[in-house]
Amino acid sequence: MTVYWFMMAWVILFGILAQVTSKRVCVGEYLGEEVYEARVHLFMAVVTFAVIVFFAGARSYVADTTAYIQMFNDYPLFQNAHDVIFDSSAREPGFRLFSILIKTYISDNYTVWLSIIAIISGICVMFPLYKYSCNFGVSAFLFIASCQFMWMFNGMRQFLVAAIIFSCTGLILKNKTLLYILIVCVLSTIHQSALLLIPMYFIAQGEPWNKRTLLFIGCIVLAMLFTSKFTNLLTDVVEQTDYASSVNEFKATDDGTSPIRILVESIPIILAFLYRNKIKEKLTPIIKLSINMSLIDSGLYIISKVASSGILLGRLPIYFSMYNLILLPWLLKNIFEKREKDLIYYIMILCYFAFFYYQMVVAWGGMGYSSTILNIKYY
Repeated sequence: MTVYWFMMAWVILFGILAQVTSKRVCVGEYLGEEVYEARVHLFMAVVTFAVIVFFAGARSYVADTTAYIQMFNDYPLFQNAHDVIFDSSAREPGFRLFSILIKTYISDNYTVWLSIIAIISGICVMFPLYKYSCNFGVSAFLFIASCQFMWMFNGMRQFLVAAIIFSCTGLILKNKTLLYILIVCVLSTIHQSALLLIPMYFIAQGEPWNKRTLLFIGCIVLAMLFTSKFTNLLTDVVEQTDYASSVNEFKATDDGTSPIRILVESIPIILAFLYRNKIKEKLTPIIKLSINMSLIDSGLYIISKVASSGILLGRLPIYFSMYNLILLPWLLKNIFEKREKDLIYYIMILCYFAFFYYQMVVAWGGMGYSSTILNIKYY
């Protein structure tokens, strides 16, 4: 845990410095007056995220990294990789091709490979927060404290896709539908689950609480009412995906996503619903999108609990949960009055610290960290 506490301290320190040195920019109008929000300098945003990227790239044997390293070491060079890349029995060839190209033309050292993936993932998460968050420091803190950063250490292939999609937020806001779908289709060759983003793209469009989002809520209710049939359908689908081996291995003990995780992830959408009338006139396009994405995020977590599928469905919300990093700071800024705001921030920080400790120490048994290149090992 030493490495992760250090990362937490770094992000808090430089997140505060980033916010202190931020500039105010106009993001729209409200009641005929221009609305300004703080936007940090790009350099400070990079420095804040640098520690996460560094340790993610330098890791050796953390969670599923061991299997990834073995896979990378087993890959042939590009000249001899035809059968590996086009192996019909293996899904998602994009990741294999990407990895083989790195091994052939950049380096056969797995640390370089992991670092390249960490840099891409880190930048793709950082940039939307830098561009859209009204409080980058809080957003960066939430990325650590909600344990979303652990996707860069465990589950990096899916997170690589999720991070790249998150960086394409501007395409959604500009209604670049065809380009967005094309990017999703390409990324599905890295992780097939990305295809879920195509129907969800249309659900997330438009005003919060519109007919499409209400229909999605209806689907959640139906999934809860018909749990057994939904679970059987889910099992049939899983057997045709890359998750099959993982699900078969752990389904006996998989009881779905933790209720605590569901509660934490649902806080932004609960606040947005309770105060919907107060914030209705203040909504900007990015916040409207974030509310809809947050609803999808919470809905998928609820379904994963109902279907007792934390391994399968519990991984899908990562495509949507990063929008909470933008949404929650905005809600705290626009819902509460100044005297209330300071107290709410303190409560939020304490609660997220408690969740970080619970998730890392209690739920995950004290997540270890090992790095051959740094010559450190913590258990």
